Amino acid sequence: MKRKSPVSQPFFSDIDFPDQYFGVLVRSSIQRGYLIGLRPPAMPDGYHLYTATDIPGENRLTVMGTSVPIFTPYEIQYYGEPIGILVGPNLQTVQELVAEVLIETEPLEPFPFSEKFSASQVVAKRIIFSGNSDVAFQKIGAVTESVSEIGPQDHYYAEPVGVVVNVSHERLDVYCATQWPFHVRSTVSAVLDLDPSEIVVHPTKAGETMDGKIWYPSLIAAQVSLAAVLSKRPVKLCFSRQEDFLFSGKSAPVRILYRTSLDEQGSLAALHARILINAGAYSPLIDEIIDRMTIAALGPYTCPDYRVEAYALRTNLPPMGAMAGWGEAQAFFALETHMADTIMRLGASPVEWKGINMLQRGRITLTGSTLKEEHRFPELFEAVCAQSDFTRKYAAYEILNRRRNGFRDGPLRGIGIVAGYQGNGFTGKVPASGGYAVSVTMDTDGKVRVSAGNASESMTRIISKIAAEIFGLDKESITLAGDSTESLSPSGPETLSSKLTIVAPLVEKCCLAIQKQRFRQPLPITVKRAWKQPKADDWDHTQLRGTPFVSTTNAVCAVEVEIDPLTWESGIRGIWIACDAGRILDKAAATSAVRKSVAQAISRIVAESITLRDGRLYPKDSIQYDVLPPSGIPDASVTFLDFGTEPRGIGSVAHNLLPAAYSVAVAQVLRRKISTLPLDPESLYALVSEDSEEQP
Repeated sequence: MKRKSPVSQPFFSDIDFPDQYFGVLVRSSIQRGYLIGLRPPAMPDGYHLYTATDIPGENRLTVMGTSVPIFTPYEIQYYGEPIGILVGPNLQTVQELVAEVLIETEPLEPFPFSEKFSASQVVAKRIIFSGNSDVAFQKIGAVTESVSEIGPQDHYYAEPVGVVVNVSHERLDVYCATQWPFHVRSTVSAVLDLDPSEIVVHPTKAGETMDGKIWYPSLIAAQVSLAAVLSKRPVKLCFSRQEDFLFSGKSAPVRILYRTSLDEQGSLAALHARILINAGAYSPLIDEIIDRMTIAALGPYTCPDYRVEAYALRTNLPPMGAMAGWGEAQAFFALETHMADTIMRLGASPVEWKGINMLQRGRITLTGSTLKEEHRFPELFEAVCAQSDFTRKYAAYEILNRRRNGFRDGPLRGIGIVAGYQGNGFTGKVPASGGYAVSVTMDTDGKVRVSAGNASESMTRIISKIAAEIFGLDKESITLAGDSTESLSPSGPETLSSKLTIVAPLVEKCCLAIQKQRFRQPLPITVKRAWKQPKADDWDHTQLRGTPFVSTTNAVCAVEVEIDPLTWESGIRGIWIACDAGRILDKAAATSAVRKSVAQAISRIVAESITLRDGRLYPKDSIQYDVLPPSGIPDASVTFLDFGTEPRGIGSVAHNLLPAAYSVAVAQVLRRKISTLPLDPESLYALVSEDSEEQP
């Protein structure tokens, strides 16, 4: 396949232009308050400071109905909020000048993140229920309650955030790592009041984004583009690793309370979930995040009486965005650890209990739709249990851990199993610039050009394979068109497996249509297909009723752990994942994608930690943000139930289920519910110490 491969794409930091300026952002020094004045130092020739007053167009970035100021003109909402950008020919001089800028402010009391909050803090709210859980709790009497807290997570990119912009008489060229090039273009267009045709966005090498480069690159691109246009020079801005950690988007901190009751048979009878999301000062993706967390609150289970309420609260932290899973991982962690504690108290088999309480075909889902297809969870459990020897190990570890006399007695081992899913595609309405369209052309020489928007390396291979197999051509005869917004098909963000579940089937439909015509009609032949939004009666976004996702990838995950009683380090003895991913287009690529996300999920569980103090983010050791090295990541067994349906996404399966499975396994060792992440040795030791102090 001919195209500039994502592998050969440069990092934006490797791109330079003659006579370019370097940019550094001027940031607020308080968490919340008012900007009273800004006094820059004496500027040498060639150095400039630009602020909100210099913006010729709109001083905002808009994503899915939520706006973020490009530069704050008056109200300061978080520590480090951009006030302006200072540019000049020497980076060190620019940094020195930024340090000398005098910022006059009037501080205000920050918004707290707690159970008690004002109505003005609520930026999004969802309530969904069936029956009357309060009455059910009163009738049954016995209620199990738990609280889970999941802190923020950094994306920790291979390359810190930044942008390079080159300006000429004809157009503006923007180079940045982004999952949504056309949103970058529309944002820059609105801020500079330029026609979109005058702006060309060149996506650079993004690495593993974990959905952190959907909207944030658009903000930086607008700031740098403003400086480039006004200074009439190329401008390059590159965050330091520390600046990236402090101010780029993080996954939103979450607090989830569960209350459940069981009937006489031990089945789930009533459930109440209360979800609080720390949305930070701005969270452009919050509607999608809160929708997905609300929908995931019941997982794949059924319950006659339930109530789920979710609140996204404005605070004065830096912008909070999405992490792979978009909130589903946090919901499954809280739900599955709560259920595991209930199962342990019952003395039941986890697999049997989950099977009894699983939503079955023909039953009504949490969003009011009828489950029309078999979910295949029995096959998924069977595959994972067979490969992991779960039933025998779970029973053996239950006996050992119950009879153990202290944590020095025998091996400290546990195994956990959880069920869940990955929702593919957006639940809410995708913005006008966020549709998906494909064009395929077979030229007179028999070669094929595919225009399918910006695509990752793995999606490039999959699209090439689809076209080559349908036409009976070698992959070298397939060209994926476009490496910038000038030549790419307009498309939405590459996230939530949208390319696999939406774009790949569109490519297949185009190719099949050409194949029917190619021997009957003269070449060239071009076929275009576009994805259509679901009908209004398929999904009601305002009421959360209907079928929320383009498709759903159901999965089961088991994790076996062993804890060292001297160091309290938890070693992973095995990971087993089985998922119903529909038709597998490239098994090697699919397996690699799951194993890659396994590594990221484990790092989140045992190593990555952020401390919040006075509105600022700090690594746990106050020095650097730790990620798990490759040597600490075990191999994972991955099984796909290859079925003849449309392909389904797999990129978030491990992110969604591994934290819960790992925590349930540790809970079997400690004989108590795990309520927080990450679970580093210090956290495990603190849990054991709490138990020792509570014992008489």
